[in-house]
Amino acid sequence: MTTVDVRSWLHLLDDHRPAEAIEDHRRSLLEQGAEAATVDADAARARRIGRQLDDHRRQVDELTVLDDLARRLTTLRDPREVLDEVSVQARRLLSVDVTYLMLFQADGALRTEVVSGAYGTALYGIVLRRGAGMAGEVLRTGRPWTSRDYLADPTFPHVAEADLAAAGEGLVGMLAVPLRVGAETIGVLCASAREPRRFDDRDIELASRLASHAAVAISNAQLFEQYREAVSELKQANAALRGTVASRRQLNELRDRLNKHLLGSCRFADLVRELRREVGGTIAVFGRNDELVDGEPGLTLSGLTGGPAGAEIAASPSAQLCLDGPDGPAVVTRIWSPTGYGGCLAGVATGGERIDDLAALLSVGATSMALYIAAQLSISEAELRTRGTLLSALLSKDIPEETVLRRAALARVAVDRVSAVAVFQLEDRDSRVVTTLAHRLADTLDGWSAEHAGLAVALVAGATAEQTRARLTRLAGSTLATTVGIVDVGGGIAAIRDGFEVAHQTVTVLRALGRDDECAVAAELGFYRPLFSGAGRGEIRAFVEHTVGPLLEHDRKHGSELAPTLDTFLAIGQNHTRAAAELHVHPNTLYRRLDRVTALLGDGWRRAPRTLEVQLALHLLEMLGKV
Repeated sequence: MTTVDVRSWLHLLDDHRPAEAIEDHRRSLLEQGAEAATVDADAARARRIGRQLDDHRRQVDELTVLDDLARRLTTLRDPREVLDEVSVQARRLLSVDVTYLMLFQADGALRTEVVSGAYGTALYGIVLRRGAGMAGEVLRTGRPWTSRDYLADPTFPHVAEADLAAAGEGLVGMLAVPLRVGAETIGVLCASAREPRRFDDRDIELASRLASHAAVAISNAQLFEQYREAVSELKQANAALRGTVASRRQLNELRDRLNKHLLGSCRFADLVRELRREVGGTIAVFGRNDELVDGEPGLTLSGLTGGPAGAEIAASPSAQLCLDGPDGPAVVTRIWSPTGYGGCLAGVATGGERIDDLAALLSVGATSMALYIAAQLSISEAELRTRGTLLSALLSKDIPEETVLRRAALARVAVDRVSAVAVFQLEDRDSRVVTTLAHRLADTLDGWSAEHAGLAVALVAGATAEQTRARLTRLAGSTLATTVGIVDVGGGIAAIRDGFEVAHQTVTVLRALGRDDECAVAAELGFYRPLFSGAGRGEIRAFVEHTVGPLLEHDRKHGSELAPTLDTFLAIGQNHTRAAAELHVHPNTLYRRLDRVTALLGDGWRRAPRTLEVQLALHLLEMLGKV
């Protein structure tokens, strides 16, 4: 072959002429008379070199595309964008109809995350376990897998859901390669044609290279996403920390200001005013009976909370309740005092204020208010002890009035201003509750109170006994929880001492009459109170002895129950049948007892006015046992 012939073949190869051009050149040489064997050999060699050049160019193009794809993937930070790009480029490079990516999940399964080229959505969300389906086999073995006809291939365990999706999409030829990062398989890249296709080693190599780039890009994107989430969480944590620090600083500053007020000579209103400066919403203080202590006029506790009142708040195991109030999120914090539940501090979050911040501020405020109440109570108790000493001297008739007047002047107690005396029963009662009630009564009526001789005593200035009882009823509410006697006095030590005795007698008579936990003015008891005075008791005993003495003597000597029987018989109107049932005795037994009573008292006890005298004597006898 001449140099010219060689050049002609080389020009064809250099111009990337197709196989038809080589065949045309071969025929042209033969027509020109060239040796046939030589021309055919040169043409075959040219075809072989052309194919080799085409394969080389194709490999270069593929590598160029892979390199370009790798560079693009490194610029993507969103895992979803990486998956979409890999899916699209895989379909283009492998010349297939459909590609999809399945990623490894935390539960150990594969899940389809992105699909390119599909007609519908059947392929989305398919889940395969390790070793199930073609992709499951790739995950299990870590090696590529191919199938010329996917649905008819018996070399792997089929999964109904995956086969149904493949049939719906018309997928036939299938290639699946692992997405590996180091020794870890993070997913599977699947490529499929809608016709039978045998994927060769070159296809597998190309898909594997693409999968390698994709796996690294996916892993980097996931790491970047985790980093971004971590940064976001860190920013949120820092913001929360800054908010916490600011909140703590605000709480500490509020606590410092409140403490300064507590250490000085402050009023309760000063504490509320400091708290209101820090809280943007509504603030109100309510007493133990839900009365408004400080706040806008007309506010009610149930109106702020939407229902819960002081009794429910006091009984709650939590010191603070967060509620959905009618005007917004509400917080109610208990205020404790040494005597128990002292009321509550309520607030409503408005203007975007956080409920947690409001709760923290109210907690600090309630603590300072509790300290204020405890301090004031300690001062009051100290004053009560001083006044208690004075009151004991004032009510003791063996201490000269001049001594009492000097002590009263030192304690700033104006004895001449006392207009009423109230005596409270302490026996069998909660002494702290009763003494607190007596102190509140005296405090609201410009008076003084203290304990004396096992009783709580309140000296009232400028109010009558009736006015004092009305004020006490309002303070005590529905339950008085003690027995109280009240009497008017004219002022002066002697009048106060006499008034104390009369009020004490009133309490005693109320209890004897079975009227516990009542309050009475001495004048209301009629003849009962003077009858049970020191002088009156002797007269009562003489009257009883004269009227039913023989009956009582018989019961004492014989252990009989004639007096109780007679008392019951008269109380129910001298009805034999009812009296026998009441006494739980046979009617004949009752008749025999009444005959004995007649023998002792005479026939006239059944007729008025003797019957009234007998019944009164038995009633007074019963009261003598109680007073």
